[in-house]
Amino acid sequence: MGEEDMPVNDSAATTEDEARKLYASHGVGGRVGFGVRPAVIVVDFQQTYTRTWRSASLAPVQATAVLLAAAREQGVPVFYTYMGYDPEAPDAGVWGMKAATLVENVRGSWGCEIDQLIAPVDGDVVLEKRAPSSFFNTDLQQRLAALSVDTLVVCGTSLSGCVRATVVDGLSHNYRVLVPRDCVADASGPSMRASLNDIDTKYGDVISLDEAIAGLTARVVTEPGE
Repeated sequence: MGEEDMPVNDSAATTEDEARKLYASHGVGGRVGFGVRPAVIVVDFQQTYTRTWRSASLAPVQATAVLLAAAREQGVPVFYTYMGYDPEAPDAGVWGMKAATLVENVRGSWGCEIDQLIAPVDGDVVLEKRAPSSFFNTDLQQRLAALSVDTLVVCGTSLSGCVRATVVDGLSHNYRVLVPRDCVADASGPSMRASLNDIDTKYGDVISLDEAIAGLTARVVTEPGE
């Protein structure tokens, strides 16, 4: 059966606007806003995804650099993830059957380096992952819990894949999740638009870069126990 032969639910809303109105009419799509202790998660803005055919523009990375400057000024913790595989045994599992290019991310290679525009600084945490979510088989959750984080500002790529998976898992761990639309990227325009809509309706708040900076600078960041 091809895509054109797949059954369609005729009762479903057919446009994003109709869908949002349908959800809103039933109380779905509320705002979560900022809590009191945010962290920034930068998902896979590594050079293989920012400096190759996968990226049409560096604008999302440049916007993220602005966000990170504001976060660091406020003492907000910053976490990076990157896709990385062992060169001797680059097993991407079933995901590799869908995306054979994953294993090009060889640990220690140019492609695994965080983009130079947003290079990590002392105190930042960089985590290697091999699955879409930044939480899966990493110690991200334990690190966030140790800092009493309650809010995640998530940037990166791809929005419809690894960013979205991180957002959903962040919500599943009971974090408030915010996604600055200026700071995310995706190779697919349709997927990006649909994911922004889904995230804003179901999983978190999609906000502007200015709103994200305002939210970070309004927080009072203290050490746990103070």
